[in-house]
Amino acid sequence: MTRAARPLQADFHTHSTASDGTLAPAELIEESARRGLRVVALTDHDTTQGVQQAVNMGRNLGVRVIAGVEFSAAIERGELHLLGYGVDPDNQALAKRLSELRETRRTRAVSISERLAEVGIDLPRDLVERMGESESIGRPHIARELVKLGVVESVSEGFDRYLGRGKPGFVSRALIDPEEVIQLVRGAGGVAVMAHPYSVPNFGELVPKLVDAGLSGIECYYGGYDIDRRLELASLASDLGLLATGGSDYHGPNAREGRDLGAVEVPSDAVEALLHAVGHG
Repeated sequence: MTRAARPLQADFHTHSTASDGTLAPAELIEESARRGLRVVALTDHDTTQGVQQAVNMGRNLGVRVIAGVEFSAAIERGELHLLGYGVDPDNQALAKRLSELRETRRTRAVSISERLAEVGIDLPRDLVERMGESESIGRPHIARELVKLGVVESVSEGFDRYLGRGKPGFVSRALIDPEEVIQLVRGAGGVAVMAHPYSVPNFGELVPKLVDAGLSGIECYYGGYDIDRRLELASLASDLGLLATGGSDYHGPNAREGRDLGAVEVPSDAVEALLHAVGHG
């Protein structure tokens, strides 16, 4: 009697120091291997800079690494995050647009620093320069600086008091249209997936419109969702013929409950479907 193959343990939503994670790409894959993960997608914000380092480490440790990226897109009442899986990091159109988006982040970081200075908080002058042009600076970097300065005790407090919407240091950022994201991802050989849908206003109405634009999947098995929400999303994905993906949204050690690396169990058929869709099947 043949023993059934062990299901592939996968996490399709992770971040590294190339954006706002706290582990370097290679360290992330080392930690993934220690935890028994076999497949990991690196989905940093607005950059694919860490992908090659992660892929190289994955080859050494037997972890399959999917080249990914996470976009923040503008919608009528807020913003939407879209994950691109299986993209070619060397695709010129994708690389050019990501570079432009990273520049908007750098500009915003300078503006945030100026606003915080107005309320008596002086961030290091080289904060933005410390991040290379291929890396993606975000509010979490600034929140961590606030912790280092002793202004707040935690990153979450930094957002609550200074960096969240309506707070002294909040600065909005120009966002990309979701349809453009989908076109970029598909043009780079990948598939586009809606991340953590319950954070999107009226996502149920939005999904069919994005399907018409080429959306390929929904992040159903998300670290912040209970079983009922995951099953509801999986049912929606099935009804629309979409991929049902999943991941922790891991940013580093000391993660919130459900957001630790590999904490989300993604069904084997969902793992295999995504791998097939991005040419890893």
